[in-house]
Amino acid sequence: MRIQHSLLLAMTLPLAACSGGGDPKEAGYAALQAGDHAAAVSAFDEALAASDSSAPDHAELQLARCEALAYVDGAKAEAEFRSLVKGGAEIGVKQYSLIAGALIGANATVNAVNVVDMGVNAFPGDAKMASLLEKVKEAAATDPAALDALKGMGYLGGD
Repeated sequence: MRIQHSLLLAMTLPLAACSGGGDPKEAGYAALQAGDHAAAVSAFDEALAASDSSAPDHAELQLARCEALAYVDGAKAEAEFRSLVKGGAEIGVKQYSLIAGALIGANATVNAVNVVDMGVNAFPGDAKMASLLEKVKEAAATDPAALDALKGMGYLGGD
């Protein structure tokens, strides 16, 4: 009897795994957490396709997709984040920090510089944005293109 039960369980587990009917939003977050950024982008694309743009979590999904995309294509992540900002999504210091941090983590430092610059301009005088600017300066220290971008934006003064 015990062997039959184990055999039945062994046969049903692969079927459950192959059904693929999971929630793409949850799959996206799981892939993001696991560091499988390409799979996360794909899952978030699926979740966004099934989501109405007026749904409460639509902007959250777009932001999560940008975070995952930062590790796949920094320039595209920056462009899509910029589009979210211009599109009127509620973007605060926390969201700028999330995307800039992902870009720094992905070694897309020039893109991180551009995102932080947008944030500094959106929230002038904000202490958290000033701290984020310092983090991006540190990350840029070994990236000549990022240093040039910071200089061009006036963040490095006469350094």
